[in-house]
Amino acid sequence: MKSTFASVLTLVLLTVGSQASQAQLVHQQASRGKAIFTHTSVEQAWKSAVATKKPLLVMFTSDSCLYCKKMMKETYQHPAIARMLSQSTETVMAHSRDYRDLVQKLGVRGYPSTLLISPEGNVLDFMEGYVEPKAFADRIYPLLLKRTAQVSNADSSIAVNTAERQ
Repeated sequence: MKSTFASVLTLVLLTVGSQASQAQLVHQQASRGKAIFTHTSVEQAWKSAVATKKPLLVMFTSDSCLYCKKMMKETYQHPAIARMLSQSTETVMAHSRDYRDLVQKLGVRGYPSTLLISPEGNVLDFMEGYVEPKAFADRIYPLLLKRTAQVSNADSSIAVNTAERQ
């Protein structure tokens, strides 16, 4: 993807002023199961990802998407995946009808589509379609592990630089 998620989201928000509709909120609450998706809008989730410096995981879904339901039940509610996501990411389920412009700008062609986005706005992974739990973990875990190592290294270098100045 040529542009970052942050610039695409900003462009869409400026153009549309998108707010999560009441229908989306009801759909998310019904679909969340064990609160895997903790935010009610992409905008809210993005702000939280930036503030916490955690990657943002967005699952785009649509009405009567059988593979979306299968992914919710088998992949996202898998205990190890739910734990990994709750500890290391900000999560949101985005319904395609509420984010048409964002779906188009990101090039989402089918559902479910899952994006992992760094807090700097870089798309780290883009998965289209159903992904079984092991394949999902094999793709996401190394990215989160790498991200954690990068943040730890950055924090260490900040601490070292601060100590050297004193």
